[in-house]
Amino acid sequence: MANIEFWTLLSLTQEYISERYSSVLIDKEKLIQLKAYIEKYLIDTKYAVDGHSTESLIDALYSEMAEYSIITKYLGSGDLEEINVNAWNDVALTHRDGTITKLREHFHSPEHAVDIVKRLLHHSGMIIDNATPMAQGHLPNNTRITVLKEPIVDDDVGVACSIRLLHPNKVTRKKLLESEFATEEMISFLEMCMRYGVSVVVAGATSSGKTTLLNALLQSIPDTKRMFSIESGSRELSLVRKDGKHIKNNVVHTLSRPSDNPNYDISQEDLVVASLRFNPDIVVVGEMRDTEAYSAVEASLTGHTVVSTVHSGAGDAAHLRIALLCQKRFPIDFNTSLVQAGQAFPLVVYAHKLENNSRKIMDISECIILPTGERKYNALYRFNITKNTIENYETVVDGFFDKPNLMSDSLKHKLMQFGVPQSELQYFFKEGA
Repeated sequence: MANIEFWTLLSLTQEYISERYSSVLIDKEKLIQLKAYIEKYLIDTKYAVDGHSTESLIDALYSEMAEYSIITKYLGSGDLEEINVNAWNDVALTHRDGTITKLREHFHSPEHAVDIVKRLLHHSGMIIDNATPMAQGHLPNNTRITVLKEPIVDDDVGVACSIRLLHPNKVTRKKLLESEFATEEMISFLEMCMRYGVSVVVAGATSSGKTTLLNALLQSIPDTKRMFSIESGSRELSLVRKDGKHIKNNVVHTLSRPSDNPNYDISQEDLVVASLRFNPDIVVVGEMRDTEAYSAVEASLTGHTVVSTVHSGAGDAAHLRIALLCQKRFPIDFNTSLVQAGQAFPLVVYAHKLENNSRKIMDISECIILPTGERKYNALYRFNITKNTIENYETVVDGFFDKPNLMSDSLKHKLMQFGVPQSELQYFFKEGA
């Protein structure tokens, strides 16, 4: 056996395969033969690499030639939320519990990192090069990807890449409570509002748990109610419930379809408009990020129940963001847009990821439109932080949920009109959270 450095062996193996079996590198149907050719080459040359058995060496060479190098085994992982390539020699994994670990492995060079990411994008019909140094889109298996290469990032970095692994319907109501994301009463209150026709928007930053919360809450909607979901690019919501092979509830899931040709582009806004023709009880817009906000507001103002998420802060900040998005479609007086946003989404839930990586509902606020047209925000539930320190190199956050105010008479009367029993309403007028 002749010992050789791995990257030298990879170069020699690639050269060997290209000269004799090049078709396996371009024909997906023949790719299955690649491992056999790699094994034949190792047997013929008697090459070996320290720290590798023959089997692990074949797997490593195959991964470099046909897969995605060191990140291959993490793609599609059910335990991960994100794979972040900060640089060719800096890869971090964000786990679903919020913890972050750094890989000891890294790419061989900046050029190696760029080549692997290009391959990843190629399989999804996206490209990245000097003329187009940024790419974003969706990969198979519900994966979202954003890539930056030089000159946007430094030459010695090579590439920066964020790969978001989406896991529909993984977090249940029970798990929300076990993780102390919220209290039983808070979850029950939001479930009641969604079920009985109060439109709700969940606000927060990326990875704050907005869609996770929405997914869990919507599992409480009775099977007889019709839900129409609208998302962009990939499926994060999973609302269909089955009894064996049979679907129990009434759900239409849709995805927008962007296109370079405007004639073939199907936006979230188009789908919001289309949803109203399906006679939905609840319209679920995965995230308001563009002009679909205007259609969502209009749908809610015309009597439909709309639930959605938005990247923003709590209360007033959420309505400000929605109003700004609406202005992109219909630039009316901005104060009017703000009032309409508050009327359309009277409940704002603010989710946040704390410094210890735990996620909480920090605030549930009701927006009350006064006769003067002013907006008043009534904090119904809140998480109060009592401690935020670093102990033994770890962040420790303590706090408690409370209920600063009761719901307004107008919200109470609306819920009664929509069919909430008096006994159920009374539960939310007790002290505590």
